Amino acid sequence: MIAAFMVTGLNAQSPRQGGRGSGPSGQGSERKAGIMALDLTQEQEEAMTTLRTENHKTMTPLKNKMAELKAKERTLLSEESADMKAINKLIDDQTDLMNQMRKIQVAHKIEVKKILSDEQIMKFDQRRKFSRNKGYGAQGRHHGKGMHQGRRNARPYHRNLG
Repeated sequence: MIAAFMVTGLNAQSPRQGGRGSGPSGQGSERKAGIMALDLTQEQEEAMTTLRTENHKTMTPLKNKMAELKAKERTLLSEESADMKAINKLIDDQTDLMNQMRKIQVAHKIEVKKILSDEQIMKFDQRRKFSRNKGYGAQGRHHGKGMHQGRRNARPYHRNLG
Protein backbone atom coordinates (compact mmCIF):
# COMPACT_ATOMS: atom_id res chain seq x y z
CA MET A 1 0.00 0.00 0.00
CA ILE A 2 2.84 2.41 0.79
CA ALA A 3 4.31 1.86 -2.67
CA ALA A 4 0.91 2.56 -4.26
CA PHE A 5 0.62 5.85 -2.36
CA MET A 6 4.15 6.85 -3.39
CA VAL A 7 3.46 6.14 -7.07
CA THR A 8 0.16 8.04 -6.90
CA GLY A 9 1.90 11.00 -5.24
CA LEU A 10 4.63 11.09 -7.90
CA ASN A 11 2.12 10.96 -10.74
CA ALA A 12 0.09 13.79 -9.21
CA GLN A 13 3.09 16.10 -8.91
CA SER A 14 2.44 19.24 -10.91
CA PRO A 15 5.05 21.26 -12.87
CA ARG A 16 4.90 23.90 -10.12
CA GLN A 17 6.03 21.25 -7.65
CA GLY A 18 9.05 20.36 -9.72
CA GLY A 19 7.50 18.05 -12.32
CA ARG A 20 8.40 18.78 -15.93
CA GLY A 21 7.77 17.60 -19.44
CA SER A 22 4.80 17.29 -21.69
CA GLY A 23 2.99 14.51 -19.85
CA PRO A 24 -0.41 14.85 -18.24
CA SER A 25 0.72 17.73 -16.03
CA GLY A 26 3.46 19.25 -18.23
CA GLN A 27 3.44 22.38 -20.34
CA GLY A 28 2.78 20.45 -23.55
CA SER A 29 -0.59 19.29 -22.29
CA GLU A 30 -1.44 22.84 -21.11
CA ARG A 31 -0.84 24.14 -24.64
CA LYS A 32 -2.84 21.30 -26.15
CA ALA A 33 -5.71 21.89 -23.70
CA GLY A 34 -5.75 25.59 -24.67
CA ILE A 35 -5.91 24.75 -28.36
CA MET A 36 -8.57 22.08 -27.78
CA ALA A 37 -10.70 24.69 -26.00
CA LEU A 38 -10.89 26.52 -29.34
CA ASP A 39 -12.77 23.58 -30.94
CA LEU A 40 -10.76 23.72 -34.17
CA THR A 41 -12.00 22.05 -37.32
CA GLN A 42 -9.75 19.53 -39.04
CA GLU A 43 -8.82 22.16 -41.65
CA GLN A 44 -7.97 24.68 -38.93
CA GLU A 45 -5.83 22.11 -37.10
CA GLU A 46 -3.91 21.37 -40.30
CA ALA A 47 -3.42 25.08 -40.99
CA MET A 48 -2.24 25.66 -37.41
CA THR A 49 0.21 22.76 -37.68
CA THR A 50 1.57 24.21 -40.91
CA LEU A 51 1.95 27.67 -39.34
CA ARG A 52 3.67 26.25 -36.25
CA THR A 53 6.04 24.21 -38.41
CA GLU A 54 6.95 27.23 -40.54
CA ASN A 55 7.37 29.40 -37.45
CA HIS A 56 9.59 26.78 -35.83
CA LYS A 57 11.77 26.58 -38.94
CA THR A 58 12.12 30.37 -38.98
CA MET A 59 12.69 30.88 -35.26
CA THR A 60 15.08 28.00 -34.51
CA PRO A 61 18.10 29.49 -36.33
CA LEU A 62 17.40 32.88 -34.74
CA LYS A 63 17.20 31.33 -31.26
CA ASN A 64 20.44 29.48 -31.95
CA LYS A 65 22.09 32.72 -33.06
CA MET A 66 20.88 34.41 -29.85
CA ALA A 67 22.37 31.59 -27.79
CA GLU A 68 25.69 32.11 -29.62
CA LEU A 69 25.59 35.85 -28.91
CA LYS A 70 24.84 35.21 -25.23
CA ALA A 71 27.77 32.79 -25.04
CA LYS A 72 30.07 35.38 -26.63
CA GLU A 73 28.82 37.94 -24.14
CA ARG A 74 29.62 35.64 -21.22
CA THR A 75 33.09 35.07 -22.68
CA LEU A 76 33.76 38.78 -23.12
CA LEU A 77 32.50 39.57 -19.63
CA SER A 78 34.68 36.87 -18.10
CA GLU A 79 37.87 38.35 -19.52
CA GLU A 80 40.09 40.26 -17.13
CA SER A 81 39.91 43.49 -19.12
CA ALA A 82 36.53 43.77 -20.78
CA ASP A 83 36.44 45.20 -24.32
CA MET A 84 33.51 47.61 -24.04
CA LYS A 85 33.45 48.29 -27.77
CA ALA A 86 32.99 44.57 -28.50
CA ILE A 87 30.43 44.20 -25.70
CA ASN A 88 28.40 47.15 -26.97
CA LYS A 89 28.48 45.72 -30.52
CA LEU A 90 27.27 42.40 -29.14
CA ILE A 91 24.42 44.10 -27.25
CA ASP A 92 23.40 45.88 -30.45
CA ASP A 93 23.42 42.56 -32.33
CA GLN A 94 21.27 40.96 -29.61
CA THR A 95 18.82 43.85 -29.69
CA ASP A 96 18.52 43.66 -33.48
CA LEU A 97 17.92 39.92 -33.27
CA MET A 98 15.31 40.32 -30.50
CA ASN A 99 13.47 42.89 -32.63
CA GLN A 100 13.53 40.56 -35.62
CA MET A 101 12.22 37.65 -33.50
CA ARG A 102 9.46 39.78 -31.97
CA LYS A 103 8.27 40.91 -35.40
CA ILE A 104 8.11 37.26 -36.51
CA GLN A 105 6.14 36.36 -33.36
CA VAL A 106 3.59 39.13 -33.96
CA ALA A 107 3.23 38.16 -37.64
CA HIS A 108 2.68 34.54 -36.55
CA LYS A 109 -0.03 35.58 -34.08
CA ILE A 110 -1.79 37.56 -36.82
CA GLU A 111 -1.64 34.57 -39.17
CA VAL A 112 -3.09 32.32 -36.44
CA LYS A 113 -5.98 34.73 -35.94
CA LYS A 114 -6.72 34.66 -39.69
CA ILE A 115 -7.46 30.94 -39.35
CA LEU A 116 -9.85 31.36 -36.41
CA SER A 117 -13.50 32.42 -36.28
CA ASP A 118 -14.50 35.51 -34.27
CA GLU A 119 -15.59 33.34 -31.33
CA GLN A 120 -12.32 31.37 -31.44
CA ILE A 121 -10.32 34.62 -31.52
CA MET A 122 -12.17 35.79 -28.42
CA LYS A 123 -11.35 32.52 -26.62
CA PHE A 124 -7.75 32.70 -27.88
CA ASP A 125 -7.31 36.24 -26.55
CA GLN A 126 -8.95 35.38 -23.21
CA ARG A 127 -6.73 32.33 -22.82
CA ARG A 128 -3.62 34.43 -23.47
CA LYS A 129 -4.79 37.08 -20.99
CA PHE A 130 -5.44 34.36 -18.40
CA SER A 131 -2.00 32.87 -19.03
CA ARG A 132 -0.27 36.19 -18.37
CA ASN A 133 -2.26 36.84 -15.21
CA LYS A 134 -2.34 33.37 -13.70
CA GLY A 135 1.22 32.12 -13.94
CA TYR A 136 1.46 30.28 -17.24
CA GLY A 137 3.38 33.24 -18.64
CA ALA A 138 6.74 34.49 -17.42
CA GLN A 139 6.53 32.89 -14.00
CA GLY A 140 5.24 29.61 -15.40
CA ARG A 141 8.31 29.24 -17.60
CA HIS A 142 10.36 29.06 -14.42
CA HIS A 143 8.24 26.17 -13.16
CA GLY A 144 6.39 28.26 -10.61
CA LYS A 145 9.34 29.80 -8.83
CA GLY A 146 8.45 33.20 -7.50
CA MET A 147 10.65 36.25 -7.43
CA HIS A 148 14.23 35.30 -6.56
CA GLN A 149 13.31 31.80 -5.41
CA GLY A 150 15.97 29.40 -6.51
CA ARG A 151 18.70 32.02 -6.17
CA ARG A 152 20.65 31.20 -3.09
CA ASN A 153 22.28 34.53 -2.31
CA ALA A 154 19.92 36.96 -4.01
CA ARG A 155 18.68 39.97 -2.07
CA PRO A 156 14.91 40.16 -1.87
CA TYR A 157 13.60 42.70 -4.36
CA HIS A 158 11.04 44.11 -1.95
CA ARG A 159 13.34 44.55 1.05
CA ASN A 160 12.11 47.22 3.43
CA LEU A 161 14.93 49.74 3.57
CA GLY A 162 13.15 52.16 5.92
